Amino acid sequence: MFKGRLERSLVAIAALIGVGAALTGCGKASTSSNGHKIDVVTSTDFYGGAAKAVLGNKGTVHSIINKPSVDPHDYEPTPVVAKQVHAADVTVANGIGYDSWMTKLTANSKATNIKVGDDLMGKRDGDNPHIWYNPATMPKLANQLVATFAKAQPKNKAYFEKNAQTYIKSLKNIQTEITTIKQLAQKLPNKRVYVSEPVFDYALEATGFKVANKSFEEAIENESDPSPKSIAAMQAGIKHHKVAFFVNNSQVTSKTTKNIMNLAKANHVPVLQVTETLPAGKNYDQWMMSQYRQLTKILKTEVGK
Repeated sequence: MFKGRLERSLVAIAALIGVGAALTGCGKASTSSNGHKIDVVTSTDFYGGAAKAVLGNKGTVHSIINKPSVDPHDYEPTPVVAKQVHAADVTVANGIGYDSWMTKLTANSKATNIKVGDDLMGKRDGDNPHIWYNPATMPKLANQLVATFAKAQPKNKAYFEKNAQTYIKSLKNIQTEITTIKQLAQKLPNKRVYVSEPVFDYALEATGFKVANKSFEEAIENESDPSPKSIAAMQAGIKHHKVAFFVNNSQVTSKTTKNIMNLAKANHVPVLQVTETLPAGKNYDQWMMSQYRQLTKILKTEVGK
């Protein structure tokens, strides 16, 4: 979640659904099963990266959210985007309430619609939506895309499988780094951490850490003020070094989280900077590795004290 989010415009999306429904009713000029290229639309660029890797030259992929400054929570699709979605053969959304605008646009679509959180990771609305930080997510998506694309183009199944294997192999260094982090974590006096909001929580779970300020992170995520009690508890925890480090979403600049971050720095509690969206010029692997390596560096310093 970014600071300053606007309420979703349900009226605007409803109007766009009408546009899409009209387009769907007209039917597609051609279908991928007849040998034409597969048209894929993803809600975010990191899912688009996986789709491109698996699809290769057998189709096209368009990612709607492709700039780090755009908040997927509140994005309001244009008529052009509505047309793209309803012309697609395959759509990929995060699901579990994160990009509900995409779910609404695909409601009347004849495309194969993949909702990563719901369909692949067993999550539902109300669960932490930042599922791409779970290291198991992207390999599962790649394998699902193989099945989806192969259904549209059976003759190219082996091609899609090979592409997926190459993509999944490219993510192995992430798991290697996670193993290193888990080994370092075992040497720490405690594995409790504070976070500004639940962006990095799945990664923390994968590396053996436990979020110790759930009420605070949930308040920030829901755009409400954390209770004075939760803030006081965090302040005390930082001052008495009850946590290993503080995770800050650098795309959020609220006064409360900034004060907590400054307090952490003043008390020599390490701060791990993460982002919710893919930084410009990086792919998923590079993005994840830059953050995991930052964490590895922090832990090596802490273990060496």
